[in-house]
Amino acid sequence: MFDFTPYAGLPKTAEEAKKQCLLANRILANENVLDGYGHVSVRNPEAVGTFFQARAVAPEFVTIDDILEIDLRGNVVTETKFRPYGERVIHSAVLADRPDVFAVCHGHPHEVVALSAVGMPLRSIGQFCGMFWKPLPIFDAYSPGSGMLISESQDGERLSRALGGARGIVMRGHGFTMTGNSVQQAVMNSIFFRDNAKMQLLLLPFPGAEVKYLSEDEGRSAEKTQYSDISLGRCWDYWIARAKKAMPDLQEF
Repeated sequence: MFDFTPYAGLPKTAEEAKKQCLLANRILANENVLDGYGHVSVRNPEAVGTFFQARAVAPEFVTIDDILEIDLRGNVVTETKFRPYGERVIHSAVLADRPDVFAVCHGHPHEVVALSAVGMPLRSIGQFCGMFWKPLPIFDAYSPGSGMLISESQDGERLSRALGGARGIVMRGHGFTMTGNSVQQAVMNSIFFRDNAKMQLLLLPFPGAEVKYLSEDEGRSAEKTQYSDISLGRCWDYWIARAKKAMPDLQEF
């Protein structure tokens, strides 16, 4: 029997938020959404103007001691010798602009990067990914000489403006930035969007085929189901159990 971590929704304390940040990193690494790069941020429920994010380390190796507190301008609040992620400005800009967002994930799934380069709309073809019935915006306004990184404040702000009120944004040749009203929702969005992109890649050898995407009615109905506490809790338990099996040090969480 697995010792499941109960679905708890939004954390009530800073320590709970740090724990969810740790678990999100490990889950997304274990599910191959994040690799040696990528990062997650979680609002601090005890301080409106700050969020938690790991230091610049591969998500698979994040520990609770690696979690830093950062303000909405991208300044590290925690006294530390550790270096933060350069692209933390993605998170600070989005969290500053979107009070409805509680967690943000930025990653580089190969399936998403591939589809971002061919012009195929990234939108729902599977019921489980109904929350993306409306295509996400595509960002392609990188600063010259930046290497397509979002590491300056103005770059993060430009990305956030392009995101607008959408659930996430595809970054041409780079990956995606995904949001969630909770950590669990951000994790679900990230995994299911990647999985939907996997299925879309299977369609590329059939250029003449008519793709039947989910309609707005189908997508909204599926989204309601997926974002229910029952569905979020079921998936969260599943992903944590898989991560704990692969990463024994998570057993204490």
